[in-house]
Amino acid sequence: MIDKSELLAIGNDRLRRLATYASISVAIILIGAKLVAWFLTDSVAMLSSLLDSTIDLLSSLVTAYGVASALRPPDREHRFGHGKAEPLAALAQSAFIVGSSVLLGYEALSRFYHPHEIQNENTGYGVMALAVALTAVLVWFQHFVVHRTSSIAIHADRLHYVGDLVVNIAVAAAFALHQVTGMDWFDPVFALAIAAGLTFTAYRIAMRALHILMDHELPDEDRAKIRTIVEAQSSVHGLHDMRTRSDSDRAFMELHVEMDPQMSLRDAHAISDIIMVELQKAFPSADIIIHQDPAGLEEDRLDTQIARRI
Repeated sequence: MIDKSELLAIGNDRLRRLATYASISVAIILIGAKLVAWFLTDSVAMLSSLLDSTIDLLSSLVTAYGVASALRPPDREHRFGHGKAEPLAALAQSAFIVGSSVLLGYEALSRFYHPHEIQNENTGYGVMALAVALTAVLVWFQHFVVHRTSSIAIHADRLHYVGDLVVNIAVAAAFALHQVTGMDWFDPVFALAIAAGLTFTAYRIAMRALHILMDHELPDEDRAKIRTIVEAQSSVHGLHDMRTRSDSDRAFMELHVEMDPQMSLRDAHAISDIIMVELQKAFPSADIIIHQDPAGLEEDRLDTQIARRI
């Protein structure tokens, strides 16, 4: 296993690729183990976990494609880059999760009317222990990668696997309760709870992806920080029509900075360069456009247009 010091030495792009390879590998291992366990136990909770791992594999493949696409540099047709491939992959993941939740809920409800006896609980325990261990390591690695790279696709994959961690523990609990009480209804009840949890996870993933795809503004605290950095320059008279967005790991900023109308273009450009340097210290991955405006200019500004609509 790679230790943390070795991870710190790996570049962000390679880390994102490694995270996708790790999630695909874990999903394949767990599908094989859970398929055997389901045949041996005939548990709907185990079936739910197997189905979830199958969806994990599909989601991880989509994530790998999204990350690989997002890492491609800007080209003639995509001058802003390909960063929105990641939220698109995250949105596809949420659709996979909802689909698996619907199928799982249907199967769980059918077991209330046609209960099946769980068999070979010890096999189920062993497979769940393997699943919990592998998933916990993967979630830790994904958390590290998300913290380093801010990748929304890997963040979505991590949320999915955090849900899996709960799923695997819930399946083990269903086995334990059945073993202690002999009651069959714990199995479908846990499966329904898992389906509900997965649906909530899909909602969280979809909302964050849609925010990026719809060019949602950066958080208010980030916008306040941008304004503070710009207005700290003594030559700046004001700031207006600030627009911000992100595409996953990069922020995009457009600013109208007001300066002395008698200032030369060369001096205005030099001040803009200083502002860009300071902004990139606070937002290292930012893509920044600064428009220099003469202070006191009367114009129909975007800020005014938005204020009129509120």
